[in-house]
Amino acid sequence: MSELPANRIIVTGGRGRLASLIADHFPPAAGELVLYSRKAGDGFHALDQLTDPAQLDGAAVLLHLAWSTLPATSEESGGIEAQQDLPYLEKLLVAFAAVPAARRPLFVFLSSGGTVYGPAPGRPSVEDDDCRPISWYGRAKVAAEEIIRQHTASSGLACAILRITNPYGYPIPKSRAQGIIPHAVRCAAEKQPLTLYGDGSARKDFLYYTDFLAALNQVVARRLTGTFNIAAGESHSLNEVIAIVEKHAGLPVLLHRQPVRTWDVLDCRLDNRRFCAATGWRPLVSLSEGIRRSTVGYAAH
Repeated sequence: MSELPANRIIVTGGRGRLASLIADHFPPAAGELVLYSRKAGDGFHALDQLTDPAQLDGAAVLLHLAWSTLPATSEESGGIEAQQDLPYLEKLLVAFAAVPAARRPLFVFLSSGGTVYGPAPGRPSVEDDDCRPISWYGRAKVAAEEIIRQHTASSGLACAILRITNPYGYPIPKSRAQGIIPHAVRCAAEKQPLTLYGDGSARKDFLYYTDFLAALNQVVARRLTGTFNIAAGESHSLNEVIAIVEKHAGLPVLLHRQPVRTWDVLDCRLDNRRFCAATGWRPLVSLSEGIRRSTVGYAAH
């Protein structure tokens, strides 16, 4: 690899779909992106290199997306994050502490808005609410947040924790065990059944990917610190989502119904006002418009 550029933006989890979106669509003025992945090569640096403080020295921002599980796969592995993701996070933060404070990057951790709170307490969840996760995935993200806060307190780390809801609007693999909107769009187009867990009344907050990227750009540009919900600020039932997909696709979504999963948060509502007040950001793409764009994009693809 060539010498690392100055004032760079480091992105971990570089082979993941969100990292690909950032690499493809993030404003060039934000800085030069350098991608790190567990598997090096093809333009990616090895993730383990970041435990060397020299790799961090002088960078502008580190966006920590690397994570070994999705909510569904985390349940299958029984909390494997404690063996992989959390120990690596500790090593990474120790490397941060070894960089002179004036030359440390802003550390941005992408947490989970959909799992860390547990069910909404009769209103949208705010950042100061107690976290009561009901899944292995949510508990692991909460544990990661606590590790970051401990290092922030001990070493003065500049950090933003972003509790992001369900981003959508971009292609995902058919095998990916996450993302009801792209799966519903695909199933409508291909006349294949969509697996629906429960009766469809579960409510989620969905954020179109361009709004997610705009929010992330605000964090980077402002060197924002603190804990923030990055969310549309409104929730919709899965039945509503399916109905909107059918409307824009002009096709029915066949359903393969399965029992509700005990670890799934059935009432996910997030308050985004803290982040909006701090940055002036507002989500611009409604759920209906985002799904319309998704159906058009799938047909074009």
